Amino acid sequence: MRPDTLASRIGGAGLLAAALALGSLSLAVVRAQQAPGPAARPMVPVAASSVASHPDDFYGSNVSLMAAVESVLSKTAFTVDQDKTRSTGKDILVIAPTMTGIVIANAYVTVIGEVFRFDAAELAKRAKGYTVDVPAEVLAKYQGRPAILATSVVNEALLDVAKRVPPPMTPAEAAYDKVMKQVGTTFTAFRNGLESPDAAQAKEQVAILKKSFGEAEAFWKARGTADATGWAADALKLATSMEQAVAASKWDDVKSSATNLAQVCQTCHTAHRERLDDGTFRIKGEIR
Repeated sequence: MRPDTLASRIGGAGLLAAALALGSLSLAVVRAQQAPGPAARPMVPVAASSVASHPDDFYGSNVSLMAAVESVLSKTAFTVDQDKTRSTGKDILVIAPTMTGIVIANAYVTVIGEVFRFDAAELAKRAKGYTVDVPAEVLAKYQGRPAILATSVVNEALLDVAKRVPPPMTPAEAAYDKVMKQVGTTFTAFRNGLESPDAAQAKEQVAILKKSFGEAEAFWKARGTADATGWAADALKLATSMEQAVAASKWDDVKSSATNLAQVCQTCHTAHRERLDDGTFRIKGEIR
């Protein structure tokens, strides 16, 4: 990218666009940190006019772009233009496969996503399972032009209308979620209490952990998930060891088992838990 690209191309609305784009950058950073994976490409705050005028500088880049909605094409597609007062002919097509809300013409939005040269076949590769809901003649207009495959669309109310909404949990998943939340609360209190041990309280907490890990083992066994079943069984054994150590007031042994238990839990979470856009956690692979 040439040195003058960002500074000279933002235009009259540049300061506002850059400020809001940089603000929305933090949202993308939080999402990138939610789960391990390949190193994210740098996020580039841009103006729609910059992308439209010099698309080759941005193809393949993750961008944060603030602009006005020019046309709403469908439930998952719209165009943006830098100037909300008139059409500049430099509109950018935005495809947001996970759109659950709406955008309003002439309202400003912040779009986060990857810039690509629009082509229906290329879109199908990038957004697997997504069904284009825009008429073919409309798409033909944008063939070969820059477009953004959006992962976030933040409106003027600061709501992300492209955020995935998870389907309801099954009864078994809901019960398991309740068990895991109880484990988290109880185990945190248990470890904090080890600084000044209370044998009676620790005994009650360990009893809750043992029951919870037994239920967790049964849940994963019913699903046929061998590694998680094994980790739940290991957690139950460690909870049993803590119970025996608490009864014998062997607090060093209790702390050692608690440390090992935390490691087992983390291993299982890494393998089978994911954080969703709404901040909740679900079992990996359950949400598509």
